[in-house]
Amino acid sequence: MAVSTKPDSKHTDEYGIERTHEDEPGKIAELREKWGWFDHLMLMQERYAKMGGNQYAAGITYFSVLSMFPILMLLFAGAAFALVNDPDTLRQIQDEITKTVNGTVGDTLNEVIDTAIEQRSAIAGIGGLTALWSGLSWMNHLRYGASKMWKANPIAGGFVGRKLMDLVGLLMLLVALIIAFGITAVGSSGLTRYVLEFLGLEQIPGIDVITQVVAIAIGLIANYLVFLWLLKYLPRTDVPWRSAAKGAAIGAVAFEIFKQIGSLFFSNALNNPAGATFGPIIGVMVLFYFVWRILLYCCAWTATTDESLARSKVPAPEPAVIRVRNEVDPVDRMRDKSSLVSTGFAAGAVVSAAVLALRNVWRH
Repeated sequence: MAVSTKPDSKHTDEYGIERTHEDEPGKIAELREKWGWFDHLMLMQERYAKMGGNQYAAGITYFSVLSMFPILMLLFAGAAFALVNDPDTLRQIQDEITKTVNGTVGDTLNEVIDTAIEQRSAIAGIGGLTALWSGLSWMNHLRYGASKMWKANPIAGGFVGRKLMDLVGLLMLLVALIIAFGITAVGSSGLTRYVLEFLGLEQIPGIDVITQVVAIAIGLIANYLVFLWLLKYLPRTDVPWRSAAKGAAIGAVAFEIFKQIGSLFFSNALNNPAGATFGPIIGVMVLFYFVWRILLYCCAWTATTDESLARSKVPAPEPAVIRVRNEVDPVDRMRDKSSLVSTGFAAGAVVSAAVLALRNVWRH
């Protein structure tokens, strides 16, 4: 009977070593043997869990929310520079805020606007420096988590080069998020109805359904392009285009579903005073957390394709320390001592005989 010396690829780790496994696999193992797509899903989940995907998603969420405040400061400062020379527009904005937001919240927003206009230079300076620091930290941790899903070195390259690439990535990320969420916001707002009425198309049968389908389709295309860039750019390693394209398709669908759910949450949460006060910040945190979970899952899926696994360069493990111990039997040790004593007596006898012989020769 022929014996195969080729390792089983399904039980071989990243170092090319085949590991032991159970002779009678369970139901999950049977399904993995039967369906390749299910085995890939399990590989994705194992990679995500082993590399701490949830922990990285939570950490990235913290830096995401932390970065939002200085970025909003910059936006307020920019709006203040624009409105300081246009008091009529400023008055209209404050009147709309007063009509839309009831109670003390509207007054607080108007006070914030007045303060931003009065201290626009200081806000721009402080906001710019803080946004630069927190934004680079945000991008660094985002690339760190994505690299970990690939088991790649998250700090590869020089410090200056990494920071410059992180700055470019931060600007592109902000533009990508604005486009992705903006398309969903436009599709779910009353702007679409206004455009249809302006074009005289509101009377067409089923126009609402068609508009919704078109908005979702455009959103999916935008999501796909965003995820394709993220999956290719964020990991500090070489990502195959084919794997990134497949992962981007999965991420685009999951992201669009979550955006639709998020738009419903924000529209309902802002209808009551409590939701208007606490809903936005909680919603933003939950939104970011699930967005980064989707992204890291897609990174884990992309990193576990056959093409990616074949091209991945796993660093060599640390050298092993081999300590050789010679165990000595006490009985054998006593025998060695007795043999040594006997050898000593024999040597002494030979030396004594030689001395006596020389003495006799000398006398004669």
